[in-house]
Amino acid sequence: MTLIGSGWVLIKVNAIALPLPSYSLKVVEEYVGFERTQDEYGGSWAMAQFILATETEDEGERNARMSEILRYNEEDLAATSAVFEWLRNKLTVA
Repeated sequence: MTLIGSGWVLIKVNAIALPLPSYSLKVVEEYVGFERTQDEYGGSWAMAQFILATETEDEGERNARMSEILRYNEEDLAATSAVFEWLRNKLTVA
């Protein structure tokens, strides 16, 4: 730790800066080569699907929409894991 002004700051030696406009999962996952299976996805999409699922009387439609949300969430977890593994590989090689 290093003292800067009146507070301590942790300075990490192993770090990676990516040439990306954002470090959001959707941007970084694409950079590391992760590919999604769904054409439409994202937090807003998932919320819209959830609202539609809870408002419909059609059980088949509700189940289909909830399954799509589940697949989106599973892919988010897989994307997070892919980014983590990519970063871990880069830091252990460096």
